[in-house]
Amino acid sequence: MIRTLLFLILATTTHAQSTCSVCGVGKEVGRLDGIFAFPGQPAVPCGLLQNAGEIGAIPINQCAFLPPLLGVCDCQPTSVNQDTPAPISPAPVAAATDAPVDPTDAPVDPTDAPVDP
Repeated sequence: MIRTLLFLILATTTHAQSTCSVCGVGKEVGRLDGIFAFPGQPAVPCGLLQNAGEIGAIPINQCAFLPPLLGVCDCQPTSVNQDTPAPISPAPVAAATDAPVDPTDAPVDPTDAPVDP
């Protein structure tokens, strides 16, 4: 499984399928530099494992059994709920003021441009 995962991560072209939250739904890796080691497989940094899940490089049928194995990755609830957008507040708008604006007359004696001294 891990060899397949590494191959898919290192491949230059990956076809995104359903994404996989390696820590489980609503959770994310809390220790990105943690090293996940599975017997007989190469060790993988937890951050790399999480990214592989996000881009769809981990088959969805293998994703389900990962969360209980990732104790070293310190899985935590996601810090940002991406399903709920931030509330939109109205922009602060200053009230209109009655500023006195008197029009000015055009110059009485226009000059030709350019003016040589």
